[in-house]
This record gives sequence, structure tokens and C-alpha cells, in this order.
Amino acid sequence: MLAGTTTLALVGAGASVVMAANPPVGPGNIEIFTKRDMVAIEGYAAQAGQDATIRVSRGGSLIGVARGVVDSTGFLEVNHPGGVCWDLVTPNISGGDDVTVEFEDGSSDGAIAGTAVITNVDSVDGSPTPDAGDVEGKVVVKGTYGADVDIARMAVEIVNPDMRDMGIGERAIGWPDDETPAGYTVEGSAGNGEFTVTYGFFSEAERDAALAGDPSVASWQAEPVGVEAQLGLTISEFKEIDGPGFGGCPAGPSGQAPNQPTEVFASTAGNNSITATWAAATVPADAPAITGYEVIAEDTVLDQEVSIKVGAEATSATIRGLVDGQAYPVKVVALNGQSSNPAAAGTVSVTSAEQPPAASAPAAPGNVAVKDGSLLGSADVTWTAAAANGSAVTGYTVQALSGNEVAATADAGSGATSAKLEGLTPGTEYSFVVTANSVAGNTAAERVAFSVKAGALTAPAAPNVVRVTTGNGGATVEWQAAAAGNTPVTGYVLTATPASGTAVTVKTDAAARNAALSGLTNGTTYTLKLVATSAAGESAPATFGTGASATLTPADQLTATAEFRADKREWRIGGSASITTGNTITATNSSGARIGTATVAADGSWTIRARNSTAAVTPTIKVTSSAGGSITVAATTR
Repeated sequence: MLAGTTTLALVGAGASVVMAANPPVGPGNIEIFTKRDMVAIEGYAAQAGQDATIRVSRGGSLIGVARGVVDSTGFLEVNHPGGVCWDLVTPNISGGDDVTVEFEDGSSDGAIAGTAVITNVDSVDGSPTPDAGDVEGKVVVKGTYGADVDIARMAVEIVNPDMRDMGIGERAIGWPDDETPAGYTVEGSAGNGEFTVTYGFFSEAERDAALAGDPSVASWQAEPVGVEAQLGLTISEFKEIDGPGFGGCPAGPSGQAPNQPTEVFASTAGNNSITATWAAATVPADAPAITGYEVIAEDTVLDQEVSIKVGAEATSATIRGLVDGQAYPVKVVALNGQSSNPAAAGTVSVTSAEQPPAASAPAAPGNVAVKDGSLLGSADVTWTAAAANGSAVTGYTVQALSGNEVAATADAGSGATSAKLEGLTPGTEYSFVVTANSVAGNTAAERVAFSVKAGALTAPAAPNVVRVTTGNGGATVEWQAAAAGNTPVTGYVLTATPASGTAVTVKTDAAARNAALSGLTNGTTYTLKLVATSAAGESAPATFGTGASATLTPADQLTATAEFRADKREWRIGGSASITTGNTITATNSSGARIGTATVAADGSWTIRARNSTAAVTPTIKVTSSAGGSITVAATTR
């Protein structure tokens, strides 16, 4: 049985140190297989050998975490043979979920799981004829997609290796696709959140082979960058069974217990009874709904428990028949087929009086202590919880007093035992007071005198740049936060300086973890400098992590994919360019032999078809533009 603290344990795994790019910026990519609850990352060669943390979130709540080491090729997969498992519970990944990966060097990427799914696959019989090329059977694939899916970035495919040995001649046939086998028809349409694709075949045997194959729908967030063809790719496989984790990995969320109830409180209700109240409990994503609650009073004399169960909508319950004058520890458990960890409601002394004593203000918080905080002019205050007197403690008010004037205030929740006060004057003595609050009244602890230390302000430590992405006339720089000295970080200043000419500067607030530079000159090399600012001055210039260069040269940004058709000795190369006016693309093999050229269209696309090419096939090709762009990509042979 999975513990009810699963979600809390997942959240405790840590927060993002840098805002993840979404979709990936390349050359690394995130691939999501929703039915398999599987995630694969590839192309992160710059992070080879590093620890990586992959997280899945839904609506801002963490539902899955996995950790592993990126292999030498930049690859890592989760919930698949040879890969790593999800921690604690295998998330039921669904369309719209947010998937992020964070690396040891602080860099990160992200993708949103696509919502396109196949809903049914049907066989349509034809009328066999002796004529060649007539359609004698069809397979019709239907499905749905959400607003996140761009139908220009969606593909439907049927895969069956047996089709290679038929007239089809390919293991896969898809839509939309310019590789449809000669003479075969694939017709499709998509609109209003629904798609239909019809595959025509020349025989029932071919139709049956396709029907026995594996249909899937793929959608992706961005076009190729570098060697990646479909950035932020999601694949939904129709025949894959949606369910628990891969063999040996944790079970899915259907076995998860509820989270603990909160705002739990118990008090004597008179007539030898105790009443407990609580706020409705929640369940982890995709876990079964709450079915009820159990309130338990521990009889420490007889070493047994007395309990009562109530329905899912209840937020209070009363246990009767207890012993007058005896103290009972009380706890509340949420139920959904499993039991949450118990939430303590306090120890209550039972009375046989018909009416319990009237509720009154809580006791004073105990053991109030004060020490200097990490920032100059701050103080950390701690205390022990106040005992309730018939009415729950609703929170605490913490104040620093100069004479009778309030210099600083902080509010803390009902379960809190610490708070931080800021904005105090260094070298000044204050009286600190902690007050416990309830609907029946408030009670303050005795004041504690403490002098906030004096000293000189110190600047922040240097931030760390984790990624620099060069663009057309600009760049984006991402960094990890600078650690404050003894005064808060107030912002960041990013400067790009050319060897000659005017520097470009961008200023951000303290919460920023990235900034965009614009107005840079293509072909000019710039040196980057990033500093954190504070009341004490600037930090030292930022350090630059693995794969993050301190210099950049903006240029025409190219994307490309390359395929060589061996049967036709034909190169098929295509992609995009950011500069669309007067721009010519040239492709060469790794030996420098020219393959072909193309003119960039108004929408930035370009295509090279070089049939009967004499350029030798090499593992990679180089694509350059007359506007100054250059990219090397892998070439596949078909």
C-alpha cells in the first residue's frame, strides 16, 4: 500500500532552479508516451554523465518524479526496459501535463503532453476485383485533439513490420506523409477537435496487416532544431494498455491513499464525549476519491482504540461513551479504500458534565526564542505550539516592538512554530512577542528582548549562467539565482559587449531567471556579463556552466532534417530559416561536396530534392545560408 504522504514526498523532492524552456530549445528533446506513462530525453550530449531529475505536474501539483544519469549520448528514459523507474508512484500521464527535466549543471527543458488520442480503428471491406490498383479494403482511424495541438504538427501512423513484405513495402504508413507508397491512398481530415484518416489497400491481406498493426497519433510543439525533428513530442498508442508502472516499477495512482486531513481539532463535548473537526482531505492526482473519515480516540488505560466512521462529506464527528476524567489522544484518518496517515487532533480530557466548559482563549505560546536572521536587519523567531482551550488555535501573530511601536509584523499559520521578521534596524534592541489566536480570544507570550546585530552590507555571490541560446539578431540567457549576501538581491543586469561598438544591456527584477537580448548584429561576436544587484552593490560577474558560452555570435537560425533515398539516389533535405529575404540555402556532405541549393520561402521554409546525386552519403551534412547561418545535422538512409 502506498503511503498517504506520497504527494508530499514528491513535492519535497525539490523545486525548479531555473524556468524550464517549453518546448525544448534543442538539440535535446523530450518525448512523452502517454499510454505507457513513459518519458524519454535524448540529444543532451552536453549533459552526458550528469544527474537529471524529470518531473510531471498537473495544474501546478507534482504527480511524478524520476531521477537518473544521462548516458554518453545524452539519453535517459523512464518507465521502460533499460531505463529508470518513477519514484514512489507511476504517474498516469495525460494530455496537458507539464513535463520538465533539470540537470546537475542547472540547465533545464520542458514539454507539454499533447492531447491527441485515437478513439477507434475500424475495418472497411471492399469489393475484390481482378483489376490491379483497385482498393479492396480500408482501415479508418478516428480520434480527438485539444486546443494545444496544431494540426500542422500532428501525424497518424500505422506500424507493422509485416507490411514490408507486401506491396506496401514499408513497415509504417502515415498521414500526412509524402512517403505514401506509390499507388496507395491515405486520406485524412482534421477540424473542430476531431480527425479521421482512411488508409486504402489493394488486398484484404494488406488491410488485415494494417489492422493488426499498431496505430498511433503523434503531436509536437515545435519544428526541427539541429538533429531533432519534432520538439516536445507526444505519442499516444491506441493499443497500448493504460495502467500501472512497467514491471518492477511502482504502481500507478489508483493505489494511492488520501493526503492527511488538515485543520484537525478535537475538544470535549460533554456527556462523556469528544468532537473532532477537520478540513476536507484531498487525494493525489488520479487516486480514488475520498469515501469517508475515521476519528480515533486512544484509550491509554486499556491500550485500545475507540473510533467512529463518517461519510465523505463530513467535516466533524463525535465519539461517545468515553470515561469521565480520562485524557484521550485523538486522530483523524481520511479513507478512499486506503487510509491516509493519521492527523493528530490533540489530547482531550473527557467530562461527564452535560455542558462542556465554555471555550476560552488558548494558552500562551511557549519557549519563545529569537536569533539573527541570514539577512542584516532580520530576526528568526521560534516558539512551541499553544494549547487550545475548547477552540482551535487559528494562527499566530509575531511582532517586533520598539517601545510600544510595532516595527515589524509577521503572521503564521495554525501549525507554525517559526517566523521571520525583516526590515529591522541593525544594532537596535527590540521586544519580540508571539500571540496565539483563536475565535475565543488571543493570548500573548511574555516579551523577549533581543538586539539585532549591526554590520556592513555584503553583496550577493555571483549567479551561474546555465544556457545561452543564440538567435537571429538576439539571444536568450538563463541563469541560476545568486545567493544573497546579508541583504536581498534586488535584480540582475545582463550586458552583451562587442569588440567595438555599443553594448546592449537588459535589467531584470530579482525573480527573473532569464532575459532576452535583442538588437544584436548578426555575425558580430559579443561577450556576456551578468551580475546580481543589491543595496550593497553588484556581485562578481556570473560563472558559466557546462554548455553555456560566455560569448555569442547571432546569425540566421536554421533547422534541418536530411534523408538519403538509396533506391533513387535522392537527397531529401528540408527545414527553416529565420531570414526570409534574399536568402539561399546550400547543403554539403561532410567532405564538402555540394548536394544542392534552395531559396528560402516567405514563410521561412526551404526544401532540397537532389535526385541521382553524386555527393557521397555521409553520417552528417552541413547546411549553410547566404545570410550567415550554419548547422550540421545527422543524415538518415532509407
